[in-house]
Amino acid sequence: MTSAEARNKAGEAARRQVVPVVETFMSFCRSEAGCIGDEELPALLSRAAARTLGVDGAGVCVDAPCGQRLPLGASDRMAAGAERLQFTAGEGPCFEAMSTGRPVTVDETSMWDRWPVLAALHHETTPFKAGLAVPLRENGVPFGVMDLYDRRPQRMGAHDVIAAQMIAVVIAEQLLTTLDTGQAEGLIAAEGSPAWLDAAPARRRREVWVAVGMINLVLGLAHDDALATLRGRAVTGGQTLDALAHAIVVGDVDPTELLA
Repeated sequence: MTSAEARNKAGEAARRQVVPVVETFMSFCRSEAGCIGDEELPALLSRAAARTLGVDGAGVCVDAPCGQRLPLGASDRMAAGAERLQFTAGEGPCFEAMSTGRPVTVDETSMWDRWPVLAALHHETTPFKAGLAVPLRENGVPFGVMDLYDRRPQRMGAHDVIAAQMIAVVIAEQLLTTLDTGQAEGLIAAEGSPAWLDAAPARRRREVWVAVGMINLVLGLAHDDALATLRGRAVTGGQTLDALAHAIVVGDVDPTELLA
C-alpha cells in the first residue's frame, strides 16, 4: 500500500467514525425546532453544533455577495461576542477560512503569533483558548463560516476537524434551502428573505456599513479607509466595531471626532 493509499484509508476510517456525529446534530436540532421562530434558525444550528462537538461556543456568519459580513446567530452571548471581536479586529480564523476555503484551527499561542490584535481582545474579554473556523460552501465555494470556540487550550485534532466539516455541510444546506432562490445570491436582504437574514445580529452589523457611508460623506474617506478608521477607533476605545457604528448612526458620536 502506498503512502497516499494509506492516507486515503485513514481518512475514510475517520469519516466513518464521525457519521453518527451528524445524526446527533440533527437530533439536537429536531428537539428544539418546534420551540423557536424562523429568525432563530442560525442560533439553533449553532447550539446544536456546540453540543454535538463538545465545544463551549459556536456561531454562524455569512459573506453576502455585496461584500457584507453578517453574523446570523450564535450558541450564546459569549460566542456572539467572540465573532464581534474578530470583525472588530478585521483578522482571525473566520477571515482566513472564508478567504482560503479551508478549515483553520487555532490555539492561544498561534492566536498571539498570527493575530495579535485579536488575541489581545480575546484575552481581555472571553474565556476561549482555542477554536476552529470551517467554511460553509455552495458548490464548493465558501459563502460563510461556522466558528467554534473552546475554553480548553489544546488545538482541535483531525477528528474534530472532520466532524466539524460534516456538520458545516448540513448547516450550509439548512440555510440555503430556506432562501427563496436556494442559492447564496439570496443572502442579499430583500422582500421574501428568511426571517433570520433580518434578525437582530444581522441588523446590528448592517449599521457598520451605514456608518462607513456616513464617514465617506463627512470625512471624504474611501470605503476601505473609512472602515479601517472605524476599526482603529473601536480597538483603541475598548469597543466593538458594531457598538461604535451604532453610536455614530444614532448620533451619539460625530464622525468628525474620529480624526481627533
